[in-house]
Amino acid sequence: MALIPQEEINELRMQVNIIDVISSYIPLSHKGKNYFGVCPFHEDHSPSMSVSEEKQIYKCFSCGAAGNVFTFVQNFENVSFIEALQIVAQKYGFPLSASIKQIKSDKNTKYYDILDITTKFYQNNLKTEFGKQAMQYLEKRGLNKEAILEFNIGLALNSNNSLTNFLKSKKYQNEDLDKVGLVSIKDDIANDYFINRIMFPLEDSNGKIIGYSGRIYYETNAPKYLNTKETLLFKKGQMLFNYSRAKPYIRNEKKVILVEGYMDAIRLYLNGIKNVVAIMGTSLTKEQTSLLKKLNAKIILCLDNDAPGQKAIYEIGKELKNNNFEVEVIKLSNEKDPDEYVLKEGIKAFEKNLKNPLKYLDFSLNYLKQNKNLGQTVDLADYVNAVLKDLEKETDEILIDLTLKKLVTDYNLDYDILKSKLKNLTQEEKVKEIKEEPKVKNKINRYNMACEKILFYMMNEPKYVRMYQNNLVFLDNLNYREIAKEIIYYYETNKDINMADFVSFASSNERFFPDVLHIINESDDNLEENVFNDYLKKIKVKNKEKTIKELKVNLKEELDKNKKMEIAMKIAELKKGSV
Repeated sequence: MALIPQEEINELRMQVNIIDVISSYIPLSHKGKNYFGVCPFHEDHSPSMSVSEEKQIYKCFSCGAAGNVFTFVQNFENVSFIEALQIVAQKYGFPLSASIKQIKSDKNTKYYDILDITTKFYQNNLKTEFGKQAMQYLEKRGLNKEAILEFNIGLALNSNNSLTNFLKSKKYQNEDLDKVGLVSIKDDIANDYFINRIMFPLEDSNGKIIGYSGRIYYETNAPKYLNTKETLLFKKGQMLFNYSRAKPYIRNEKKVILVEGYMDAIRLYLNGIKNVVAIMGTSLTKEQTSLLKKLNAKIILCLDNDAPGQKAIYEIGKELKNNNFEVEVIKLSNEKDPDEYVLKEGIKAFEKNLKNPLKYLDFSLNYLKQNKNLGQTVDLADYVNAVLKDLEKETDEILIDLTLKKLVTDYNLDYDILKSKLKNLTQEEKVKEIKEEPKVKNKINRYNMACEKILFYMMNEPKYVRMYQNNLVFLDNLNYREIAKEIIYYYETNKDINMADFVSFASSNERFFPDVLHIINESDDNLEENVFNDYLKKIKVKNKEKTIKELKVNLKEELDKNKKMEIAMKIAELKKGSV
């Protein structure tokens, strides 16, 4: 951060309003003097994040997340602090004096570079004589040269070591290639992991290539798809295909189409439906759910039109509803998946489906009827109980009422019994949520609490910095002492201090920065001088007790009678409070 002056960071921070920035990511509601929203940094089911417009600080009362506008963007976007500055600066048209390229340093840079070079190698292969058959396959699948360039599609040659030898010529070692999943090593001999496959690069949420999916394009008994093995960069369950490309379109339209395979996402994207991401499977992980949370958008599920795909829609939709998403479903006819549907029926037909999605509840009502004979009592009871279970997370009271009335009409059931059963299920779920609420606030002794309160006051107003200096108190905890020292340094350098700017200043110190955020999260906004003085007195008492204890040890060990007398007098004076 040295290349961006603190004054410039402070100026940017003052030009933006934390409410505007955070509300562009998550919905906020105004209550009292603060704003509240569902925290995106843990599985929050009720608004537990408070955002102060006055302090320009946010904090979550459940998981302990806290900070200023830059740390929010940093954690939400999963980027460095410097990159967060850049994002905020670009969003508000603020010219930074240094670019990310000048200041960015990544411990994994070497591995990203290897994957970038590999992607270019694969792309070049596609243009050669060896790539003719693969190109014909891609053209047959409706992927033209523009599409190939857009998604960086390439070709792994029909060779055991073409890529390995190429990368070795660039001075990369087998160990490096293995770490990013490009080779298989046996008896110290490295061979290409991907052989004779069309290569689709896989990117993380920031658009960096982290792995590949290799697709067979000729007749063979080999598996149709082969993904990069789990590596230090690639974790399949932590990425969504097309996420980085789709982000701006999703945020603009406030909805995201969730498909199963990357070809489904590519097909829709190339046909102008750009707010689409693929899970590359039939299940949704917690990490993928977190990525979707960051988009603050309605989810439209459009998975394969077969039994596993429909089951996945039900299971994924249920999980998304449990995480407070608004969920709708597109159910395509005839064709197996969106890719095939668009190729056969055309994009206009898909857009027509997109304009008329099913509410997830309507989909689940029909899905739950499958393989059940509702004329039989046991099957009907199972069906009704499953429907009520799904209604637990529904927030639309009208939709709930209509669904209950439909069950009453269709199956001659008692409305009050259904309503009572649903109420009991909802209460049980609330009790469960309370029990599962993150417990992050550990017990803290009074001395440490006094230290933290002193530091909190000092971060907020200059007068408390001066009072701390004038009282010459000593904080036992090394991190607390360092924070106090940094606060004093910041104040003396800038002739002023406020908490939001101090957060930016302290963010580069990985050792004590978590303590800074913890102190902010644990403290209320009330600042009273007499309370601050009380905290100082607690520290002084503790300092005195520690000094007396040390003197008593010295007294026992001292042999000189005169010196023993001096130590005894010091102890007496300290106990009387005269020193």
